[in-house]
Amino acid sequence: MFLYASGLAALAFLLSVALPSGARISAADLTASPTKASAETAYFVLEIPPRKDQFVIQLTDAAKIQKARDILSGKDRATPHVSGKIVKQSACYNPPWSFHFDPQSIEFFASAIEVCDASMAYTESYLSEAGGHFLPGNHWCPWGSRLVKEIPAPVCNNGVTSVSAANYRRVGLADESIVTAFGNGLATTTEIAQTVPLPTTLAGTTVTIKDSTGKETLAPLFFVSPTQVNYQIPKNTPPGFASVTIRNVQGQTATEHTQILTIAPGVFSANASGTGVPAAAALRIKANGSQTYEPVARFEAGQNRFVPVPIDLSNASDRVFLVLFATGVRHTNVENVGADIGELRVMAAYAGPQPDFTGLDQVNLPLPRQLAGRGEITFNLMVDDQKANSITIHIK
Repeated sequence: MFLYASGLAALAFLLSVALPSGARISAADLTASPTKASAETAYFVLEIPPRKDQFVIQLTDAAKIQKARDILSGKDRATPHVSGKIVKQSACYNPPWSFHFDPQSIEFFASAIEVCDASMAYTESYLSEAGGHFLPGNHWCPWGSRLVKEIPAPVCNNGVTSVSAANYRRVGLADESIVTAFGNGLATTTEIAQTVPLPTTLAGTTVTIKDSTGKETLAPLFFVSPTQVNYQIPKNTPPGFASVTIRNVQGQTATEHTQILTIAPGVFSANASGTGVPAAAALRIKANGSQTYEPVARFEAGQNRFVPVPIDLSNASDRVFLVLFATGVRHTNVENVGADIGELRVMAAYAGPQPDFTGLDQVNLPLPRQLAGRGEITFNLMVDDQKANSITIHIK
């Protein structure tokens, strides 16, 4: 395990500034109309064990509503699983997923073919491919799915949206992960945390997480401003539906209904956009055991952007690791973390907390010499069955 501390000041800066304009959250994400329920509308939560991630389905057919209730009561045990056609669009009643079931297509089943089986997180990661070889016809039939409860009509977001601070995805909130919230009137001024442990109040603004058990906890704060707050999900927040309430010094509040996941991988990038060259370093270990860290990115003024610095793999006696900085990774085992770099599957040598920065995770990927001379390579870190944002490196 190699834990890299040098250069973290730059990453700290990225977490205490506003989001680049090219990655802004749309106004539609900040305000949404409340879900309207009627006598013919009901909402149910499903899980796919052993994961605790949850998915909300909307039913509008009276017979299907009754069948779902019969499944929950134990009256109907023959067809306990849920299938249907997915719509590649978020529904405010089903946070934080970027897809939902078409209510009219939902059916209950006992068994199904493998081609339509996938977890929630895997479906989210490969949503762009759904409808082709992956989930043909957009039909999704998670084999292990089960209904766990019926819920009232969910309340949609009220003026604030929380995303991963690394890649700006809504499916990016996990226990101890670093989060960015966007809205209006979140604080009356701008303030950056100056102490560790992080404060739970900055400029009079607080962030309260009400978790799936009903417990309320103040979140540690990195940064606050009128339109953006960077915070950490409090340690030991259980997975499940949660609410995030941001209150400014004047008592104005904005509340979001979201979900805390077990794993939500995001890799920080050098330009703070969640794309391009990673905020990372190359660790070189010589045959005599000496170690040196080398940059993997530099700012090219002429192009006004960060570009990759070539990583030299020509020396057969050197061991070289790509040291990535991420968040939402730590609650898994290292054997579940890796990446397909070129045609090679590379498994992480270390994946866990980076001890010098709150909420930051570190992933050490060994770079095989077979990659020498490949030039620029774009790839995704994989954590369990979830794909993080794309990053680009240059191999000399």
